[in-house]
Amino acid sequence: MAGGYGPPGGYGPPGGGYGQPPGYGAPPQQPGYGQPPNPYGGAPPPMMQGQMPGNMGMGYGQYEFNEMENSIIDKAAGRAKMWGWIACVLGGLQFLGYSCSGFASPVLWMNVPMAVVLLVVGIVFIGVGNSLKAVVTTQGNDIMHMMQAIQKMGSAFLIQSISWMIMAGITFIIILLMFFVFAVLVAASS
Repeated sequence: MAGGYGPPGGYGPPGGGYGQPPGYGAPPQQPGYGQPPNPYGGAPPPMMQGQMPGNMGMGYGQYEFNEMENSIIDKAAGRAKMWGWIACVLGGLQFLGYSCSGFASPVLWMNVPMAVVLLVVGIVFIGVGNSLKAVVTTQGNDIMHMMQAIQKMGSAFLIQSISWMIMAGITFIIILLMFFVFAVLVAASS
């Protein structure tokens, strides 16, 4: 190996090295490309603006899930929709029950925020189920539909978390107000 480093496979001039001084310089150029040869095959296609690596078009590739994958996604879609409908029915029943009986007992109005939260969460999870179902029922755009479904699911979890925190805060404030009203009534009756 006189003259410097010479990688295997016949790169560089005989005797080693890429250029001057021996072992340094630019790698050999492949005729017509102006780039070193790609050890993994041909040169990658040039990327256009807005494309993702791997020739995935405008962000999502063309992929079709097989039957087993579709059955798993379909089951998840059914469960998301089922939870959505259960939450909507529970929220609707609570809202109707507490808002109607709230005139008889104002304490029952404390449960209305929870009913609203259940309605909102139910509607969002029905949308998640519909998006997951679109993955199973469409052809050729499974990745796009899956990404939309995952995005909706992330939003659903965020909405559910924020809604429950708001509901807990409102319930805490109502309990504090009831405590102070009770304290004032006890003090006034003494």
